[in-house]
Amino acid sequence: MWYRRKQRNNVTQVHTSRFARSPQVRATTRGDETVLLDVAHGRYYTLNEVGSRIWALVCEGVPFVEIVNRVCAEYDVSRERGERDADLLIRQLLGESLLRCDQ
Repeated sequence: MWYRRKQRNNVTQVHTSRFARSPQVRATTRGDETVLLDVAHGRYYTLNEVGSRIWALVCEGVPFVEIVNRVCAEYDVSRERGERDADLLIRQLLGESLLRCDQ
Protein backbone atom coordinates (compact mmCIF):
# COMPACT_ATOMS: atom_id res chain seq x y z
CA MET A 1 0.00 0.00 0.00
CA TRP A 2 1.36 3.38 -0.98
CA TYR A 3 1.03 6.21 1.47
CA ARG A 4 2.54 9.58 1.98
CA ARG A 5 4.79 9.58 4.95
CA LYS A 6 4.14 12.49 7.23
CA GLN A 7 6.94 14.93 6.63
CA ARG A 8 9.18 15.47 9.54
CA ASN A 9 8.57 18.94 10.67
CA ASN A 10 11.34 21.35 10.14
CA VAL A 11 8.19 23.08 11.16
CA THR A 12 9.40 22.64 14.65
CA GLN A 13 7.36 24.67 17.02
CA VAL A 14 8.89 27.89 15.74
CA HIS A 15 7.01 30.03 18.21
CA THR A 16 8.32 28.17 21.26
CA SER A 17 11.77 26.96 20.20
CA ARG A 18 15.19 28.56 20.20
CA PHE A 19 17.50 28.28 17.25
CA ALA A 20 21.18 28.50 16.49
CA ARG A 21 23.21 28.95 13.34
CA SER A 22 24.26 25.65 11.82
CA PRO A 23 28.01 25.07 12.12
CA GLN A 24 28.55 24.95 8.35
CA VAL A 25 27.12 28.44 7.83
CA ARG A 26 29.23 31.55 7.51
CA ALA A 27 27.61 34.98 7.55
CA THR A 28 28.74 38.45 6.70
CA THR A 29 26.80 41.69 6.87
CA ARG A 30 27.43 44.64 4.61
CA GLY A 31 25.16 47.61 4.91
CA ASP A 32 21.61 46.37 5.35
CA GLU A 33 22.17 42.95 3.77
CA THR A 34 23.53 39.73 5.18
CA VAL A 35 25.03 37.02 2.99
CA LEU A 36 24.90 33.46 4.30
CA LEU A 37 27.24 30.83 2.89
CA ASP A 38 26.52 27.15 3.40
CA VAL A 39 30.06 25.81 3.05
CA ALA A 40 28.88 22.18 3.12
CA HIS A 41 26.77 22.63 -0.02
CA GLY A 42 28.46 25.61 -1.66
CA ARG A 43 25.27 27.68 -1.67
CA TYR A 44 24.79 31.26 -0.62
CA TYR A 45 21.74 33.29 0.36
CA THR A 46 21.15 37.02 0.70
CA LEU A 47 18.90 38.48 3.39
CA ASN A 48 17.40 41.95 3.14
CA GLU A 49 17.42 44.43 6.02
CA VAL A 50 14.57 42.83 7.98
CA GLY A 51 15.82 39.31 7.27
CA SER A 52 19.27 40.37 8.47
CA ARG A 53 17.80 41.67 11.71
CA ILE A 54 15.85 38.46 12.28
CA TRP A 55 19.00 36.43 11.54
CA ALA A 56 21.01 38.47 14.06
CA LEU A 57 18.37 38.04 16.76
CA VAL A 58 18.07 34.31 16.12
CA CYS A 59 21.86 33.95 16.38
CA GLU A 60 21.78 35.81 19.72
CA GLY A 61 19.36 33.18 21.03
CA VAL A 62 16.43 35.58 21.28
CA PRO A 63 13.10 33.72 21.55
CA PHE A 64 10.57 34.02 18.74
CA VAL A 65 8.12 36.24 20.64
CA GLU A 66 10.85 38.75 21.43
CA ILE A 67 12.08 38.67 17.81
CA VAL A 68 8.58 39.59 16.67
CA ASN A 69 8.32 42.33 19.30
CA ARG A 70 11.60 43.91 18.21
CA VAL A 71 10.89 43.65 14.48
CA CYS A 72 7.45 45.22 14.92
CA ALA A 73 8.88 48.07 16.99
CA GLU A 74 11.94 48.72 14.83
CA TYR A 75 10.19 48.52 11.45
CA ASP A 76 6.74 49.78 12.41
CA VAL A 77 4.83 46.76 11.10
CA SER A 78 1.71 45.12 12.47
CA ARG A 79 2.09 42.23 14.88
CA GLU A 80 0.40 39.91 12.39
CA ARG A 81 2.82 40.86 9.61
CA GLY A 82 5.88 40.68 11.86
CA GLU A 83 4.91 37.26 13.17
CA ARG A 84 4.11 35.91 9.70
CA ASP A 85 7.37 37.18 8.18
CA ALA A 86 9.57 35.96 11.05
CA ASP A 87 7.85 32.58 11.03
CA LEU A 88 8.29 32.20 7.27
CA LEU A 89 11.96 33.20 7.28
CA ILE A 90 12.85 30.92 10.19
CA ARG A 91 11.08 27.98 8.52
CA GLN A 92 12.95 28.65 5.28
CA LEU A 93 16.28 28.85 7.11
CA LEU A 94 15.48 25.57 8.87
CA GLY A 95 14.49 23.99 5.56
CA GLU A 96 17.84 24.93 4.04
CA SER A 97 19.67 23.68 7.16
CA LEU A 98 21.07 27.13 7.86
CA LEU A 99 19.56 27.04 11.34
CA ARG A 100 19.16 24.23 13.79
CA CYS A 101 16.65 23.92 16.57
CA ASP A 102 18.13 24.08 20.08
CA GLN A 103 14.78 24.04 21.88
